[in-house]
Amino acid sequence: MARLHAPTIAARRIARPGAPKSPSQADLSHLFAAAWRAASPARRPKPQAFERLAADVMLVGDTEIAALNAQHMRHDGPTDVLSFPMGEPDFERKAYFLGEIVASHETAAREAAARGLEPREELARYCVHGFLHLLGYEDGTPARRKAMEAVQEQALKAWSGKLQPATDKNQTSFKGQPAKGKR
Repeated sequence: MARLHAPTIAARRIARPGAPKSPSQADLSHLFAAAWRAASPARRPKPQAFERLAADVMLVGDTEIAALNAQHMRHDGPTDVLSFPMGEPDFERKAYFLGEIVASHETAAREAAARGLEPREELARYCVHGFLHLLGYEDGTPARRKAMEAVQEQALKAWSGKLQPATDKNQTSFKGQPAKGKR
């Protein structure tokens, strides 16, 4: 029987120097809960006996994500987001560990400026995209990418009302609008 409500999802936010303050750790937990609800029940892992799920999010710059992209994906240059699915118990957190997400805040800032979006919105989009990869979504074909982006944008829209207020005077509220165009 599929769960109607999202389990508790503990997001651990690890930010390198220069990373923005938003999305916060609480924002990421809310965002991932929205993505869980938007995802197909068939995509949701069975977290064994755990009622909590966990995911780690690292917010890094282009240099670090480019090195990870080369090492793990054999691609040159920076990318927006990488996901490392784990799917194993994390007994310290008493949770089922879905995996790690690494997102480039520098790429998000550039893409947001080019598309007329707030950088925190684009960075949130990268994080939910990475989370969906942890749930098994793939975007290697146009049809799979379209299906994944539909779930991604549904989660962002559902989550936008739960965004914590910005703490940095240079940040504004998340608009919750779907991005136009392709990444």
